[in-house]
Formats: sequence, C-alpha cells, structure tokens
Amino acid sequence: MRVEELKVSEKVKLILRKRGIEELYPPQEEALKSGVLEGENLLVAIPTASGKTLIAEIAMVNTLLREGGKAVYIVPLKALAEEKFQEFRDWEEIGLRVAMATGDYDSKDEWLGKYDIVVATAEKFDSLLRHGSSWIKDVKVLVVDEIHLLGSRDRGATLEVILTHMLGKAQIIGLSATIGNPEELAEWLNAKLVMSEWRPVQLRRGVFHQGLVVWEDGEVDRFGSWEDLVYDAVKRGKGALVFVNMRRKAERTALELSKKVKSMLTRGELRKLKELANSLEENPTNEKLAKALQGGVAFHHAGLGREERVLVENNFRAGLIKVVVATPTLAAGINTPAFRVIIRDTWRYSEFGMERIPVLEVQQMMGRAGRPRYDERGEAIIVSTTENPGDVISYYIKGKPEKLFSQLSNESNLRSQILALIATFNYRTVREILNFIDRTFYAYQRKDTYSIEAKIKEILYFLMENEFVELTLEDEIIPLPLGTRTAKLYIDPMTAKVFKDFFKYIEKDPNPVGIFHVIALTPDMVPVSYSKRELSKLEEEYYSLKDRVYADDPYLTYDPYYERKFFRAFKTSLILHAWINEVSEADIVEKFSVEPGDIYRLVETAEWLIYSLKEIAKILGASQELLDYLEKLRVRVKHGVREELIPLMELPMVGRKRARALYNAGFKDFESIARATPRELLKIEGIGAKTVEAIFKHLGREVKIVEKPKKNTLDYFLNKQ
Repeated sequence: MRVEELKVSEKVKLILRKRGIEELYPPQEEALKSGVLEGENLLVAIPTASGKTLIAEIAMVNTLLREGGKAVYIVPLKALAEEKFQEFRDWEEIGLRVAMATGDYDSKDEWLGKYDIVVATAEKFDSLLRHGSSWIKDVKVLVVDEIHLLGSRDRGATLEVILTHMLGKAQIIGLSATIGNPEELAEWLNAKLVMSEWRPVQLRRGVFHQGLVVWEDGEVDRFGSWEDLVYDAVKRGKGALVFVNMRRKAERTALELSKKVKSMLTRGELRKLKELANSLEENPTNEKLAKALQGGVAFHHAGLGREERVLVENNFRAGLIKVVVATPTLAAGINTPAFRVIIRDTWRYSEFGMERIPVLEVQQMMGRAGRPRYDERGEAIIVSTTENPGDVISYYIKGKPEKLFSQLSNESNLRSQILALIATFNYRTVREILNFIDRTFYAYQRKDTYSIEAKIKEILYFLMENEFVELTLEDEIIPLPLGTRTAKLYIDPMTAKVFKDFFKYIEKDPNPVGIFHVIALTPDMVPVSYSKRELSKLEEEYYSLKDRVYADDPYLTYDPYYERKFFRAFKTSLILHAWINEVSEADIVEKFSVEPGDIYRLVETAEWLIYSLKEIAKILGASQELLDYLEKLRVRVKHGVREELIPLMELPMVGRKRARALYNAGFKDFESIARATPRELLKIEGIGAKTVEAIFKHLGREVKIVEKPKKNTLDYFLNKQ
C-alpha cells in the first residue's frame, strides 16, 4: 500500500514522505485497515523492525487532527521514552506539540495539558492517574509499547491497572513483537488483532553446536568456535550482538573478543575508538570498557552509567563499534539491530538456582538480527554446548512464547493498587473494589475473583490496622491522611509502614547511616548484594556504627533471612553515605564492588524515598527541624555532596566536582562568586568559559568570554595571520 492511498490527513502523508516513506509494509497496511483509523482498539503482534511504532503514530496523529484531544504513548524505560520523544518531534512541523514525562511521581504535571502527544513510562502515567491530572480526561488514544510486559513481575500490575482504568475511555493500541496468548489479550482489550511473521529483513535462525551451525531449514555451516561467528561478521563489514547471562561475563567476553577484532580495524577507526575510550570518566568499570573499545568491542549492561550506555548504543548503530556483548537489558526495546545476533547463554542464575531463559526473551533477542536498509537478511544463532541442536530449534526457534499471566495477584502490587483505588479513585466499599478487579486481565484469565477476594480482605485489614484507611459506621472505607499521602507518593504501603515504625528513632537521632539503612529495608529499594568474603568487613563496620543504626541487631535471634536483608541494606547505606561525603565514583566502585549504574540507581531511588520519608514524617507530626534535616539530606543524595556545598548546587553546569573546586578556591556562596572576575573563575580546575558564562547569567550578569586558541593548533596559526 502506497502512502498516498492512506485515508488520513494530507499533513500525515507530508511527514511520512519527509521521512522517506513512500510505501507501507504489509503488516502496517493490515493494521491500518483494521478499523484503528476509525477508533477501534488494536493489538499488534509483529516482528521487531516491522514498523509497529509507525502504525501507532499514524493512528494517534490521525485522531488528534480529526478530533483534537491528546495521545499518550507508554514505554517501559526512560531511555526508550527519550528515543520515542525525539522521533515524534517530527509531528511538531504540522502543529502538534510533543512532551516527555518520566520520574517525579508526586506531581499532577498540569503543564502536560499544553501538549498533544505525551511519551511517558507506565509508572509515571499511573502516578498522574492517581493525582487526578485534569488533562487525562482529554486522552483519546493510549498506546502501550512492549505490551507483553503485562506479564512481567516488575511492572505488569501497573500496566494492567492503567489499561483497566482507560478501557472504554480511550482508544487502546498495544504493540509487541512476542506474545504467547495474543488472542486472549486482544479479547480482554476488545481489540482487533493483527499478527504477522513478515519482516523487512529476512531472518535466518540456527544453533551452533560442536563446530557446526545447524540452520532451521536443515542446512549446515562449519565454524571452528562460536567466537568465529563474531569474527566472520566483522570481516564481512557487519556488526555482531552477543547476549550473555551475567555482567561479569559480558565484560570478560568483550575484552577477549576485542583482542582479535582490533586487527580487523582501519587506522581511522582505531583513532576514533581511542578518542571514544579517552572520553570516558575514570572508574574501574569504564577502564575495562575503554580497553574493549580500543579493539572495536563494547559491553552493555545495567551496571554501566547512562552516558556510557548511550555512547555504546549510538556508536554501535553508527558502525564504529563492531561488536556489543550485552546482558538481555539491551533486548528490552532499545533500537540496536545487528546483522548477526549470537545468544551465548540460554540459562541464567535466579534466586531459585539455574533456570532457562524464557522463550519470549530469547525470541526478543533474535528479533534484533538484521538491519533494515543495510542487510538483505539477518542471522540469529543460539550457542548450545550440551543440548541437541534439534531440541533447541524446537524449544526456542519454533516454540511459542510463554503465555502472559496477570501479575495483579502479587501481594506487593495488589497492596499498592488497592490503597490507590480507595485513596485516589474514591472506591468506598469492598464491592466497588471487586467490581474494578472484575474488569482486569486477572479476572478475565481466572474467570472469577473468588481467589483474590480473600487477599483483598487481608490487605484491607492491613491498611486499617496501620491507619491508612478506616471503616465508618456505614461500612464505607475511607482514606486517612497517611493512606492518601502514601498512594500519591507512589510508594508501597509497606514502605510507609517501615517509615512509621522507625519514625520515633529517626526523630530522636537523625543521622544519614540510620536513615539510609531504613530506606534500604523497604520494598521500594532493591539493595545491593554482598559476597561471603565481604560479610566480615560489613560486620566490622556495623559494630563501629551500631549506635547509628535503628534496626534490631541481626544476631539477636537466629534468622538467616533477616540477617541477609539487614546486611544488604547496611551495605547500601554505606554506599550512599560515601556518596554524600564526596567519595569519588571510582573509589565507591572499587571499595564496594558495585558498578556505576548501580550507584545511579541507588541514588535516584534514595532521593525519592527520602523525599517520601519527609512527606510521611509531616503526616506523623514531625518537627520542622527534622523536616529541614531530611530536605538537606535529600539534596545531598541528589548531588553527592557535603552540606556546605548545597547552595552551590543551584548553579548551572556545576556538579559535585566543580562545586568542590569553587568552594576550595574560596567561592563559597553566590555573593563571593558575583564579586569575582571571569579571569579568577577560569583559573579554577574544571571551570571553562561556557561554565563561567552560565554561572554569571544565572546571577544576573551577562558575560561573553572569547577564548584564545591554544598554541600549536590550527586555530592558533590562522589567528596569527
């Protein structure tokens, strides 16, 4: 189907042509003829790179231009939100405004009402629903990207509740490459189902076993080792993406592969890669990454910092990095296709021991093979060391992805959502709550809510016992201040209970170690783990800081579960304590055996939980002194600074390092900086012309600095003439 044949506004066709799109793919044509342009709900289950996003874009924009209103596009990750936000800005040319909303779960964000298309994470949109943002009533289209995450333990319940709230109020469009039970999901959504195996790039799938690649069509190719599959792709001028099951394995494998890949690179590539490696901040993880990068290979996992992950993704897409060795986080929606995908591991460690990686995940990884416009075909190869290739082909290549099952019955998820129904959606009786549950995917799959009714009643008793809600004489369930604040803060009621239980100790002796330990004991914080050899050091640290810790000594009773939980939380509190005392990132990584990405995750979560603790403390009647203390601690966590640097953190382009440099040079406040000359500030390490200009502008002074070219540079010689 050609773009000109589409029954949509000419404005839509204009943008499509500007993107170079003249003809639609077959699945796109089928989807756009399904009734979606007339407002029908739609579930699209088609392979990666088959144009799912474009289907949603055309449907959203068509509705907005025809009827007005707003469209919300939900993604699972902040990085994916950024990617989609940039893509959708094309539509601004025809008068639509695009915004992105992630993080800050305690805000109505009424400013979003000025925008037509809002890209948001599921958690952010759920929090906006709870806050009753006025513009949500104008949402005409809700798109859920990666809708198969409805079955994930982490965010499945959030997606399900969003969809339950919005069904019947907005057009629903669900997108996924892999769903095990699409018919069932489409029925629940009252949606047309479009399924297809069509891909713009042919996908060839096989299994490497004992020197042979056995393809699904029965053909066989010979390779000396699985590593030769990587080298062969690079020799052909193509890229390879290798999936492994652990961070450490990703790093080791990348370093090993880089030794040989390096010999296949041009001088120009080696020079650019060296520049890339030198641009990384110094820390032990980045040292390994820099070494691998110089050989044209990178690793990618959740332990990398956000900047490093983006650097790897962009340069792999651009073709400078030839090979990426990743954990499955890279398969979660980010656009990084490669000619050849090699799945090194099909088993991984879990809390229950070794378990098979689900078919759905492996098929998501295989879907990354083949780059539209660059490759005629892509290749996805699973490495099998012990299993017969035929069995692997049957299970992973020809097997169906696992069915999606509702995650609403998970107690933590249900507890939070039941409180939200009462505190922010005005549900007042058990019957009203059950009526809502009746509309969920959980009830649709189970065919009755009897099994969950007992759980709901248990949760209601917990909420009443802990003063989140109360039952009136008329048998109405009404929220109490603690319940309303907890629901709007978007924290687990159990987290608020932990805060409440420790409140009297915190008020008596507020200190960072104790407070960090408390927030790390809550279900909203995933604390870092520790090894057996670390335990004795942690015990030593604990006994030296015991008087600052509020929780019970882990050795008062024999409880291995509590001991492990206690020391994981304690290690987390030590990391955060080092962070706010300006210990360098590199030293934290070295001392605590964590990755930069882990530090950022902890800092982001800790900042939110300290803010939440402060808000809960207000409800509990805390003194202004304690509230001020908690606010200062939150700012210190956000920036990783000691208390004296807090005022300087308001300056633009000033982070913890520059703030410390300014302070040590005698510029301790705005007044002293305002009195300074640009020359004085430029003498400070790390402070350049752009930073000085931004600082003075913030303080109300317009300063323009013309930098002289450095000696022995081309600019220097040109300026001399």
